[in-house]
Amino acid sequence: MTAFNRVMMACDLSDMDKHMLRFLKTIKGAVDIKKVYFIHIMPDVTLPKNADLEFHKLFSSEYPVDEKIEDKIKLDIEEVLGGEHDLSYDIEVVEGQPYQKLIHWAEVKEIGLLLVGRKKESQGSGITAKRVARHAHSNILFVPEGSSETLQRIMVPIDYSDNSARAMKVALDLQSSAVEDVEIIALHIIDMPPADYYMRPVEHTGFIKMLEDSAKKAYNDFMKKHEFDSEKVEPVFIDNMFNNTAAHLSDYAEEENMDIIVMGAQGHSAFNSFLFGSVTEKLLSKCEKPVLIIR
Repeated sequence: MTAFNRVMMACDLSDMDKHMLRFLKTIKGAVDIKKVYFIHIMPDVTLPKNADLEFHKLFSSEYPVDEKIEDKIKLDIEEVLGGEHDLSYDIEVVEGQPYQKLIHWAEVKEIGLLLVGRKKESQGSGITAKRVARHAHSNILFVPEGSSETLQRIMVPIDYSDNSARAMKVALDLQSSAVEDVEIIALHIIDMPPADYYMRPVEHTGFIKMLEDSAKKAYNDFMKKHEFDSEKVEPVFIDNMFNNTAAHLSDYAEEENMDIIVMGAQGHSAFNSFLFGSVTEKLLSKCEKPVLIIR
């Protein structure tokens, strides 16, 4: 079983919190979670100089703001998970720049999985999918507003690397723990050479066939190497005719009504950051499906 151990969920006190809680409830049985930290980050408000007494009184109620926030989050947890849930959790209310504090506390708490909501219209929190994906060192689950809360169809983009093997392992764990049948689609995008490189259309067609056959053989070798059960996964191969891997991934997920995309992430070197930005970040900006990035 996949073990995330410590999970952190970024809360903004909107209905998005309940949506993410329902998603957390869905995956809780499939991954080993020891503890969940619910964090709300209040923007750093600098008081004006020489503020009068009435201004300060606005922030001095008998019911402190941080306690109000904790109580709101507790109510949401009880509503979604039930009053007798077995989830061990803490609630953290901190002040500062949202994005910076989120990354900081994820490192301090040694978080294995970070849950971040993605609203259709940004509220100016500064916690953007691109920034979090690029700089967080944990696994990350991005949950778009209005997305499905079930996991009946899982898409795993694969390039036969160890990164995609880790993603496939998580997908198979989600499948094996599900009560209902879960389909896993292993999607490989086959890079195509420009047609202008070839003088004769017949030669070009033959070369494409060779690339497709090679991709299918690599898939079989990949499944055998990592001892994955091929009977539980359906492979799909798409020619990257337009040289836009992220667009192909997003379009397929939408057209085939995938519930979640589970994908391996690149590293943080300069070269890998370029690759990461060219695929994963573009996918996050385009796709309206939940995306679980496995590191």
